[in-house]
Amino acid sequence: MNFRKSANSLVVRLLMMGLLMAVVGTAGSYIQLSRFLREELTRSVAVQQTALAAYVARNVDNYLGERLSFLERLAATLPPELLTQPDRLRGWLAERSTLSPVFPLGLMVADATGKRLDGTGQLATDGSEFASARAGQSAPGRPRATASRHSVLPMAVPVRDAAGQVAAVLLGTADLSADGLLDHLQQGRVGEAGGILVVSPRDRIFVASTDVSMSLTPTPPDGVNPLHDRAMAGYRGSGTTRNAKGIDEISAIASVPNSGWFVVARLPVSEALAPVGRMQTFILQQRAPAVAAVLIVIGLIMAWLLRPLLRAADQADRMTRGELALTPLRVVRDDEIGYLTQAFNRLLAKLLDNQEALARLAHHDSLTGLPNRKLLDERLQQALLRAKRHARQMAVLYLDLDGFKKLNDTLGHEAGDKALLEIAQRLQGLVRQTDTVARIGGDEFVLLAADFESSAEQGATTLAQRCIDAIARPLQLETGHCDTVIGVSIGIALGNGNETPQDLLATADAAMYRAKQSGRGNYAVTPTPH
Repeated sequence: MNFRKSANSLVVRLLMMGLLMAVVGTAGSYIQLSRFLREELTRSVAVQQTALAAYVARNVDNYLGERLSFLERLAATLPPELLTQPDRLRGWLAERSTLSPVFPLGLMVADATGKRLDGTGQLATDGSEFASARAGQSAPGRPRATASRHSVLPMAVPVRDAAGQVAAVLLGTADLSADGLLDHLQQGRVGEAGGILVVSPRDRIFVASTDVSMSLTPTPPDGVNPLHDRAMAGYRGSGTTRNAKGIDEISAIASVPNSGWFVVARLPVSEALAPVGRMQTFILQQRAPAVAAVLIVIGLIMAWLLRPLLRAADQADRMTRGELALTPLRVVRDDEIGYLTQAFNRLLAKLLDNQEALARLAHHDSLTGLPNRKLLDERLQQALLRAKRHARQMAVLYLDLDGFKKLNDTLGHEAGDKALLEIAQRLQGLVRQTDTVARIGGDEFVLLAADFESSAEQGATTLAQRCIDAIARPLQLETGHCDTVIGVSIGIALGNGNETPQDLLATADAAMYRAKQSGRGNYAVTPTPH
């Protein structure tokens, strides 16, 4: 089955065609082509290495910047009184470490002498990060290895008092190995023998390397690698050099601003200058007639291969213009074009499903799922027609929640949304399947009860009282405690089929305001007009 699928693959056909063209067109060209490769490939590889070094440097810089920024935010929010309260300070630091574990090895606060203010000991103050933070600058320190062979990096930021003076130093230690930063660099490889180096010129060590054995080792002494010496002195760019192992390399250097480090992307010259360069241009210049003939053949073959795709594209275009109905396309062949056609058919099915979903959204409230005002108007019109045809009565209950604004202001909009959703569910549980519960505003609901066989007023007032009782029950918000009691004021309008939906809603709205004026948590009725 897989063999048949591969044999029918458009990619396989194109590869075979490309292979044939390469064998016929390039057999006699490689010897002549070699003299054009060195200059172009050296320039191309230098550009690629520069882009790669810049990309890795940005990743490393973002990693360091995020953690320094996190420490600075913690330092800015550290309550000054905790600096003299070790127990509370330990709890505060532990809570921040749990909420955002970017420093899994812990957070510490120390004074200018290195004494830990959480009462757990003394810190060494000879680290560059501690000295920088004590001087008012956020900085990373010297990378080092732990007993578990993890590479870790200490960082420190100043903690300032109200006058802006440095009152303490906040320190955190990032686990470069656990975070996966060094794994990514160490596993990265440019070509067969190239790689990435992250260098700290201040500490004169390799922070990380594709060659794991070089990580956290000293950089070579001056004079061993000329381009490395220039990079240590501040040069950023690309060039060709000979490394400590005597291998010629094309290298590019990019800075990591947050740390003063730099990244080196390197590739051996012997690998970079393999014959893979401007082959197509040379072939066009030297073998134009043969290439032209091959292109004509390819064009004819492609026209045959892509005929079903062109036909499908034309049908899809006519569908978008409305000339054809939205129907699935015919799958002609079992290749990539066939897979594309099947994908289009699946996309078309999803489009039809989305149209149905959009139609529902147009008629229903997005929060509660209840009918909105548009759908309520339609059902009111239908209920009025039935009432008039069968000489029956109907009732419209206009509900406005009491105390909802206070709950919303106290517990927030999320709690308010949960309250509305729970109230909507309670209201739906009170009505018949033929009745309608709609949400027409922020905290306004409408109940439409139709086809009353007995007294509509009695049935409507009974339903109103049940609504008042249901809403008055405590809400299960799970977001905090609130003393606000949610109630509801209800206006009732009765109809017999001679009204309009707008008339009934306006009458019920006016009755609701009368209910509010009479003390809220109540209902008022407007009788059936005669």
